Amino acid sequence: MFEKSDESIIQPAKAATLIAAAVIGVTLSGCAAGEDLNKIAGKAGIDFGTAVQAGDAYDPKTRDYIGKTFTMLVPENAMKWENIHPTKAFWNWSDMDAIVALAEEKGLDLRGHTFLWHQQNPPYVNALKGREEAVELLTEQINSVMTRYKGKIREYDVANEVLADNGRMRDTLWLRTIGPDYLDIAFRAARSADPDALLFLNDYSNEYAGTAKGDAFYRLAKELKERGVPLDGVGLQLHLMAEYGLNADALARNVARFRELGLKVAFTEVDVRIKLPVTPEKEEAQGKIFTELLRMAKTESGAGTYMLWGWRDSRSWIPGTFPGYGSAHPVDAKGKEKAFFGEFAKILKER
Repeated sequence: MFEKSDESIIQPAKAATLIAAAVIGVTLSGCAAGEDLNKIAGKAGIDFGTAVQAGDAYDPKTRDYIGKTFTMLVPENAMKWENIHPTKAFWNWSDMDAIVALAEEKGLDLRGHTFLWHQQNPPYVNALKGREEAVELLTEQINSVMTRYKGKIREYDVANEVLADNGRMRDTLWLRTIGPDYLDIAFRAARSADPDALLFLNDYSNEYAGTAKGDAFYRLAKELKERGVPLDGVGLQLHLMAEYGLNADALARNVARFRELGLKVAFTEVDVRIKLPVTPEKEEAQGKIFTELLRMAKTESGAGTYMLWGWRDSRSWIPGTFPGYGSAHPVDAKGKEKAFFGEFAKILKER
């Protein structure tokens, strides 16, 4: 998840095509001629996933919906430091264990999220002062989590949102306590803890080539690769706004240059918020962004991962972070799939 920023709001507008405002039932049997969407995505070779909360693992109807719809899960909050390791003496494994068990039961892949972030850290982490103590604690966190879930979590957002909106390194406790090599340390510790896991650098407002933050993110990834840091891929969060559309050309150019570095590109936290009130025209623009992104995830070489940051408006983080905005997900507050959801299966079946 990202924080509010002016850069994330200023995006180039593109025209949108009309999508009817009908709704579909909460199961996918109607939109895919009886075939579950996760099976269609699997056949297409696409990781089609969503962020989940710990409570989702305990509700039978939600578990069933997740199992039929998605191929990959990422914990929205359960693996963040303040939740999984809230005090030095206590590890809260139960929430993450429940999500891992859900994925195993349904045969889904998992992304881990996240070790390095400037938010949702417990007080003892925020109180860090010296380099030695910070390196020791960070390494312990990475080793403990990745060792416990070795072979169960396929890939990790090792670091999240390390750049400020102007493209400079964000002033975080890790930069202040460890220094500019804190990313090198974290990624190398992660590789050592689970050599088979894929390691990602994740951020927001980094999706377009030719923007200050997008270009800075590319330079950072390139520098890490040149230093021999074990970076396997980059995450483009893609928290977008329906009113500004999608700059598909700038996104495609961005994916291409990461591919040239030998890095995978994942669309990691897709949602498209609407300025309230919702209108058919706004939903039309929203649907075009969601579907165009999925088509790009499928067709752009080097991509292939399309993760929603939650699939339902009823459990959305958007209204609390962006007052006046909402309806950012493919399933509405009443549990009905929005009209464009039916296009997902068609796109995934396209040759």
